[in-house]
Amino acid sequence: MNDLPITLPIFPLTGAILLPRGHLPLNIFEPRYKKMIEDARKNEGVIGMIQPSKMAISSTIENNDNFGTANKDPDLYNIGCVGLISNFEETANGQYFIILTGLRRFRITEEIATTTPYRQIKADYSEFIQDAAEPDIGQIKTTDSFFSALKQYLNAMDIKIDLNAFEELADEELINSLAMVCPFDAAEKQLLLECGALKDRVSLMMKIMDFKLPQDGISSDQHIH
Repeated sequence: MNDLPITLPIFPLTGAILLPRGHLPLNIFEPRYKKMIEDARKNEGVIGMIQPSKMAISSTIENNDNFGTANKDPDLYNIGCVGLISNFEETANGQYFIILTGLRRFRITEEIATTTPYRQIKADYSEFIQDAAEPDIGQIKTTDSFFSALKQYLNAMDIKIDLNAFEELADEELINSLAMVCPFDAAEKQLLLECGALKDRVSLMMKIMDFKLPQDGISSDQHIH
């Protein structure tokens, strides 16, 4: 999709990032966001994913945008990613299940006053032209040591992820998928989103894991080149 819209509806969601060529499944249940999806499907089929900037990931129901209980207009990070609705299903209970395919990151230039129940912004894509380029498959090389360190990290965090599904992925898809699904906090996920190059994202991911692992007496070796 070459011509991305300047005006974007946005879905603010703490702990959820979308990366170019990544795939993000979402369950849409709030009426305002169901309306957003309906409107998007009538037009370009895209929405912008972005994180609130002052909310931590939480499992409590109170003030939590994952449960639809957060403040309606939280402050936002400046950078998000536009995604194409590549799959849509309506569930038996009237919710929408969608998959977003990441297209390009954007910077918010302004928020638009609107009558829609969801928020809309003006997006500037100029910083992220490289997102549309084909990935450099020789940019990094993942090794068995990387997967070993990742398994140690996930075990330490008591997170169950089937890594067998990741081992055959190309480097970019592997790293971006892990950046999206690993239990990093919201600020860490935002830093991963904003990384300029894939190798920088890898380096930051390893630093994040190494920072958390010593708490459990584990330290990973950065065997990614």
